[in-house]
Amino acid sequence: MKVLVLGAGAVGTVSALKFAQDAMVEKLVIADAVSARASLLADRLNDPRVTAIGLDAGNRAAVVDALQKFGISIVLNAALPATNLDVMRACLQAGSDYIDLASAGTDVDGIPKMDDQFALDGEFKSAGCLALLGMGADPGTTNVYAAYAAKHLLDVVTELRVRDGDNSVCTGHDGFVAAFSPWVMIDECLCKAVAYREGRYYLEEPLTGQEPFDFPELGVLSCYYVDHEESKTLPRFFPEARVIDFKLCMDDITLETLRVMKRLGLSSTDRVQVGDQSVTPRDLVVSLLPQPKDLAGRMRGKTCVGTLAKGIRNGTSKAYYIYNVTDHESAFASLGVQATAYQTGIPPVIAAHLIAEGVWRGAGVMSPEQFDPDPFLERLTAEGMPWKVREDSARFWTPRPSRPSQQIAAA
Repeated sequence: MKVLVLGAGAVGTVSALKFAQDAMVEKLVIADAVSARASLLADRLNDPRVTAIGLDAGNRAAVVDALQKFGISIVLNAALPATNLDVMRACLQAGSDYIDLASAGTDVDGIPKMDDQFALDGEFKSAGCLALLGMGADPGTTNVYAAYAAKHLLDVVTELRVRDGDNSVCTGHDGFVAAFSPWVMIDECLCKAVAYREGRYYLEEPLTGQEPFDFPELGVLSCYYVDHEESKTLPRFFPEARVIDFKLCMDDITLETLRVMKRLGLSSTDRVQVGDQSVTPRDLVVSLLPQPKDLAGRMRGKTCVGTLAKGIRNGTSKAYYIYNVTDHESAFASLGVQATAYQTGIPPVIAAHLIAEGVWRGAGVMSPEQFDPDPFLERLTAEGMPWKVREDSARFWTPRPSRPSQQIAAA
């Protein structure tokens, strides 16, 4: 297996470290728009199979050249979602399989969305290549958890609710912190969130739908609607589900910072003139925040990512929360990274191995819930992400939208 990891940030670092641990990897190319960042990671690995290059993921021709030069069989795109389509088309041209971690948010902003990626399904099938979308922690393992619930826990799945909790604190920094790409976090938290109910998709206002959720090992935390890929892909493959949504927990500082950012226009990606300089407000904000890779060793607490599945088992209503809890200090001791990067960077490596081994088979553009969950989950624990199932039948409840929602399409 010859692998190209695009992006040497926090998540790309975890994935590269894991790829380098496996003898099945013949060649590992680490690429980043900032070549020095790729070189630093390659130097850390100190492995003759590893090569570092400077590469702009949005430059399709350059990506094709790199894929062909190194004979890459599979690409992990850990760069920004705005590059997804360019990298996918490069993979089509070079005959490489493709994995990414996230797609762009719902709001119209000129960036290709998940639907644009699925539109390439026919071309990937014709090329005999596989494009696996959203294969991180959430989306990714959360989609696999849904498939596991349908295969082993429930005869009929009626609801799927992804709930992401975090009680982390960052030493030396008491303000707003993004444990994954700040640009992506701002994008998904401040655009309207897709939710699915009774056969139709709805747009929920950002940061609404407050809901207390009891997270294993973390306790009860307040969660809010956030735009996420699961609410868009899971309805495609669970036609009997009546409700599918995603909520992320946020503390008061994070919530208020995001709301102020929205009110002041600081989340905008439109360029503004500041003196004799032209800048985008969101890029300015991101440049002022700690970068996720620099949070390693400074974070304390845990993060919990899971899928709450409700349905019928042997004629009885049942509910299960399938989840993983990762501790920041344990992740740092294991790989020198923080927990969110750890949770996100390991799943695509497992998926890449399953694809290379022919365990996960297919051609076209696909989502994680379309594959057999068992081989993935077997390896997840072995790779340092033990997962658990908590029965929630006694306390499962169905919250209603906190305000009217905008219907956008029929399923």
